[in-house]
Amino acid sequence: MHEPTALVDTPLTRGTAATVIETRDAILRGAVTVDEAVAACRARIRETNDALAAFTVVNEAAASPVASELPLAGISVGVKDLYDTAGMMTTYGSPIYRDHVPTADAALVARLRELGAHVAGKTVTTEFAWRQAGPTVNPWNTAHTPGGSSSGSAAAVAAGLVPLATGTQTFGSVIRPAAFCGIVGFKPSHGLLPLDGVQPLSPTLDHAGLFARSVTDIAHVFGHLTNETTAPPERSPRLRLVRGPYWPQASGTQRAVLDKAAASFAGRGATVEEAELPVAFDEALAVAEVILCHEAGRIYAPLAASHPDLLSHHMKELVARGQALSDDEVEGALLARSDLKRAFGEAIAGCDAILTLPALGEAPPLSEGTGNAAPCVTWTLLGLPALTLPWAAGEANLPLGLQLVGQSGSDHALLSVAAWCERPRPLAGTDAGDGAC
Repeated sequence: MHEPTALVDTPLTRGTAATVIETRDAILRGAVTVDEAVAACRARIRETNDALAAFTVVNEAAASPVASELPLAGISVGVKDLYDTAGMMTTYGSPIYRDHVPTADAALVARLRELGAHVAGKTVTTEFAWRQAGPTVNPWNTAHTPGGSSSGSAAAVAAGLVPLATGTQTFGSVIRPAAFCGIVGFKPSHGLLPLDGVQPLSPTLDHAGLFARSVTDIAHVFGHLTNETTAPPERSPRLRLVRGPYWPQASGTQRAVLDKAAASFAGRGATVEEAELPVAFDEALAVAEVILCHEAGRIYAPLAASHPDLLSHHMKELVARGQALSDDEVEGALLARSDLKRAFGEAIAGCDAILTLPALGEAPPLSEGTGNAAPCVTWTLLGLPALTLPWAAGEANLPLGLQLVGQSGSDHALLSVAAWCERPRPLAGTDAGDGAC
């Protein structure tokens, strides 16, 4: 088994832009202006996007005048191409919508603009957030996927093109690409961030999400989006280590990362208890697949009929699977989801967060698709807040991470736990014996 090490920078990850907090501090100190911060990100996009293919559209317009005191003034944000953006091409990852230019912003985009953020452009998504991958590559190794469906957002933040990006998650489309790209991905509780103006895949499962390079960045942005502050951790967290049914499928190095991180947290004073979820949770993926296929089938059946030549085989297969489901199968899946929600509340009682896998290993080669979302699906099905932390590098110098999961509605508490767990990334080539990335 390859031992996890520290990540070594590549040409696409070297010289990255400042983080959200660094940018805001520089603006408030008068070291840079809002326009200069936006211009720096635009220059980084021009320099790097041809190699990375993270953006489908780059906003070349001058930044709208905003007060420097606004909490996101000077922050360039990559917007996943599922989110409507006024006056900017929005394709949902499909050639069917190649000429689509919305007249209004999605609710989350509008809110980010109100807070002072500058929309840097639209980031690549898989087709309708499903399996047909776009052209984006992983900045740590361009022969590998950045994950999906929020491919461009994760890669853009990892390569420092922007300090912040939006995503969506229906199975694992925030957590997995963040883990593959070595950044922080945050999927709040279902419905906490609005999805108005976002192309749906499965409304029961769809979540809005955020990407940044630190928990502090995420907490700052999320706090202003929700008008609630994340309190600093008051004590060491109580963690429950859950390996889950996909543990045997995870790479040996990924398993070692999780075990070493758990030991490191315990050594720092956290309570870490190993636990197994009830056997019913082994069926979470099957339950989620029924719900997703049913809802996506109803949404995309008209496009499958009207534009069969412009829809991928992945989407046509999804529609067909959805149309083949009986009402009893769908009702049974929804009831099972409700049962699992109740069971989870009992299983997590007495702890602050679950510590578990975000993915099965390093990002696979581009030829193998965007990776397996299975370790994320249970938490998405239950609508729980989840966050991935970058932690180490694997055999191919690709990131490996951790996933923290909280109780529904405990988003700020989860961010507080994540802030306690987070470690600064060491210099390239330094010892990562404690698992830090």
